[in-house]
Amino acid sequence: MTTTDRWGCAVTAEGDEVAVIDDAVTDYLTMAPGLERHLPALADGGPLAKTILAQFYLQAHRRHLAGRARELIEAATTEAATIGVSDRERAVLGAVGSSVDGRLRDAIDRFDQLLRDHPTDAFALRAQHHLLFSSGRTGEMVDLVRRVRPAWSEDLPLTSLLDGQEAFGLEESGRYAEAEAMGRRGVERDPSDLWAIHAVAHVFQMQQRWDEGARWLDGREEVLDAGGGFAGHLWWHQSLPLLALGRHDDVLTLFDERIHKPGSEEGLDLSNAVSLLARLEIAGVDVGDRWAPLAEPCGARRGQHSHPFNDTHYALAMAKAGHDDALDTHLAGMAAWSGGDDGAAEVIRVVGLATARGLAAWGRGRWREAVDELGPVADETWRLGGSHAQRDVYTQIRGHAARMAA
Repeated sequence: MTTTDRWGCAVTAEGDEVAVIDDAVTDYLTMAPGLERHLPALADGGPLAKTILAQFYLQAHRRHLAGRARELIEAATTEAATIGVSDRERAVLGAVGSSVDGRLRDAIDRFDQLLRDHPTDAFALRAQHHLLFSSGRTGEMVDLVRRVRPAWSEDLPLTSLLDGQEAFGLEESGRYAEAEAMGRRGVERDPSDLWAIHAVAHVFQMQQRWDEGARWLDGREEVLDAGGGFAGHLWWHQSLPLLALGRHDDVLTLFDERIHKPGSEEGLDLSNAVSLLARLEIAGVDVGDRWAPLAEPCGARRGQHSHPFNDTHYALAMAKAGHDDALDTHLAGMAAWSGGDDGAAEVIRVVGLATARGLAAWGRGRWREAVDELGPVADETWRLGGSHAQRDVYTQIRGHAARMAA
């Protein structure tokens, strides 16, 4: 049976399964904490449900989940050939399948065509947004939203998300005034829109508007507390203006209470914590024993190197905590992965491995080695993904190493 989802896109499924897909995609778009509750039903669903679950698993960048994503795509492909699905569902399956294979450029091209044919496909729009961001193709993020926006009537749910996505693309493209206006509009339309809140926080940092940045989350605690794991990243953004203003005790408190998630192996949680501790040390702050609890969760990702940006942060945490054997294994794993032919392998070859080695050298106090590793690839770190604000830690570490080596 073919019906439509909340955004008017074709789904070959019955009522209960469509509701599960709609709810799961809504939680994906809003970064809600309850996404995991949908996973069993998606796994038991039809081709589209399985494909959406495969995308969720891919974005976790875990070895066993990457294998599970491949199994789901294989099962979805078989089922789709047996029962027949819509053109839209075949296109989603093809795009996510390319991502599973590590063919990220092909995945981007497939999602691009899908969104030309089905501009209100909210799942594809968010997946493409993340792919473009992680590939450093920020200008295309703006073009994408502006191209699909005319098809999004106000009757569709979560239209404010378009504002947040466009605002973030504008900010990463250096168009700060436009980004702030669009981000503020998104927050006004939906005060719980974390991506729009996030985009404006980026503008404040890039323009060094520290006082405004420090106040931006004031009064939003309830929204963030209800917002799941991504809220930790927004608190990380709050810490940066506080650090610039010299409010070091406040930053440490924020780290302990809001940013560091003890035991979490989630990549964004770890990169938030690792980069903030590095920034604090560069500012001359004694961070005590805060490095030690990060090393083991970072080491849990060994053997899966599909997210080079995170890999560089893991290397730094292991070095700072003195986990030399784990660090050596991690770097060897990155080197082995770089011999592949997927998108991450290319990034690791060009910039990822040198950056990871450079951060590890800095973590061990080997200043000259850090400069020698980081200097030649400094202009290529955009390939790692991450935002300008996140990648600034590479610049800070390279500068600190150069000063210490002089």
